[in-house]
Amino acid sequence: MLQLYYYPYNASLAPHLLLAETSVDYSLRLVDRDTNAQKSKEYLKLNPSGRIPILVHNELVLFESPAICIYICELDAKSLLIPPTGHPSRPLFFQWLAYLNNTLQAEFMVWRYPETHTTDISGIEGIKASQGQRLVEILTLLDKELRTKPFLLGNNICAADHFLFMLALWCEKLPQPPTSFHNLQRFMRDISRREAVREVCKIEGIDLDLYSG
Repeated sequence: MLQLYYYPYNASLAPHLLLAETSVDYSLRLVDRDTNAQKSKEYLKLNPSGRIPILVHNELVLFESPAICIYICELDAKSLLIPPTGHPSRPLFFQWLAYLNNTLQAEFMVWRYPETHTTDISGIEGIKASQGQRLVEILTLLDKELRTKPFLLGNNICAADHFLFMLALWCEKLPQPPTSFHNLQRFMRDISRREAVREVCKIEGIDLDLYSG
């Protein structure tokens, strides 16, 4: 059985969604961020970066959300949440997963925590404004990508879509959120209707009413 160390509305959400979408047996272990449990000696033995999530499977201890997502998908290849080796969509899957993690998530984190990216407090608002513009560009690109297809790779959902769903939830805090983009709004609505997604969001206390229209 897999164990996912998680915290609600955190980077563990995408792996949690994928576990619920597959037939893999798993259990959840809550890491209390409110008490900084991810910085405890016990946790740091598993993940020296002190971040959430961690996936434990037998002797394997895996951290970094994209790596965990790939591992889960390949454990249950029948789910087709990652294109099989040799499939023409497989390189595109890794492209989008990398883009979401290295570009959208990275740029969002600068916007969300600007004080950690400067030693000059007076520059914080400038960082947020600049990052807000950059994030509009990123969301615009993703919205255009979804213009002629329901999901990033076409008609079939994949793990990159779950990763985008997680990040888009976070980005609803932006001045120009994903729901202000026609195709991203439709994408979020469609994914939020999936049984596994609703189940996970109920566990994590995530309100999906914004996408019920």
